[in-house]
Amino acid sequence: MDQKGGLETPSAARLAEQFVGCYITRSGTVEETNRDVHRDAEEVHGSLALGRRLRQLPGVRDVGLTSTIPATDDEIWSFVAEGYVDPRGPDRTAASPSLVIGDFFKAMGIPLLRGRYISEDDNTNTQLVVVVNHEFAAHYWPGQDPIGKRMRLGTLEAHVPWLSVVGEVADAKLESPDKDAREQFYLPVAQLERDVGPQAQPDDVNGNGGYVVVRSTLPPGQMENSIRAVVRQLDSQLPLSRVQTMDEVVAQSEGSRRFNTAIISSFALAAVFLAGLGIYSIVAFSVASRVQEMAIRIALGSQRGRILRLVLVSGLRLAAVGCVLGLAGALAAAKLLRTFLFEVSPFDPAVLVIAAIAVFALALTASAMPARRAAAVDPIEALRGE
Repeated sequence: MDQKGGLETPSAARLAEQFVGCYITRSGTVEETNRDVHRDAEEVHGSLALGRRLRQLPGVRDVGLTSTIPATDDEIWSFVAEGYVDPRGPDRTAASPSLVIGDFFKAMGIPLLRGRYISEDDNTNTQLVVVVNHEFAAHYWPGQDPIGKRMRLGTLEAHVPWLSVVGEVADAKLESPDKDAREQFYLPVAQLERDVGPQAQPDDVNGNGGYVVVRSTLPPGQMENSIRAVVRQLDSQLPLSRVQTMDEVVAQSEGSRRFNTAIISSFALAAVFLAGLGIYSIVAFSVASRVQEMAIRIALGSQRGRILRLVLVSGLRLAAVGCVLGLAGALAAAKLLRTFLFEVSPFDPAVLVIAAIAVFALALTASAMPARRAAAVDPIEALRGE
């Protein structure tokens, strides 16, 4: 029995549960656009208007716009955290940014741990703010309340304003769920030009590849046409190039893992078939070479049921040897197995017990036919042939 194949299946299931369960429900829908929707203040107001219009649709609970969602590629920005000295040297501090508008956090189901979320009140005329994730706060201000702490974009030499931390949210993994969460910070789009200060460029704020995230009580399929209609009414030149649920986004990001799981499972099934065939061949050969012995046993009064058990026990002995060798192989390959698994130990007791039971069941099945033949031996015919 292939231990790796048995471990891979629950690992893949837990992977999906981890990501979708923590960050968005099945009612969440992700809309991706190809056009600049945040290019300047006018575009930001247009994005806010889009969020308000979408929020009025039946069944819609929360709407947000963002530059990044979990399970998609992200980028890294340099920054300076007040009071933190990077042991690697200056200008080495970096984290993953997300530009957000509206109720992004509620739409994505990212819990608030401290402080507050970014809101529409965080605009060009108010204090510059930032929301950080738990990993960010724990790394740069360990054991401290991050609310009120400050950070600024760029390097130590950059002359840019400080941003005040107003909220701490739970970690949302931007890459594969089996990778550790990274430091993230969230900025209101309306304040980005002020955040970067003199280094601001006309195209710093843009919506290429941005996302509209909608959380709804209705099935995503029922929401798509309504969402597209609202977007067309607001701006007929703003196409939505892709409409997906968050489940589908996660599934796409894990395509290679699912492929590996399918390949490993295929090899595991092939191994099971070959193991069964091997046990059958060995037991059948053993029975064929011991026909006279079986005949003598029956002639001397041995019950046919006892002959049946004798053959089945020989098959179970082979299974026991296979289980011991399989566990030894799993122990030797534990380090390699861990790279394929997510929140499943290579020595998961449930998986190992099920695998052992499956091996013994396979041995019994493979030994059944030779055992029946042995129990059906006619002692007179067998001894006459001898």
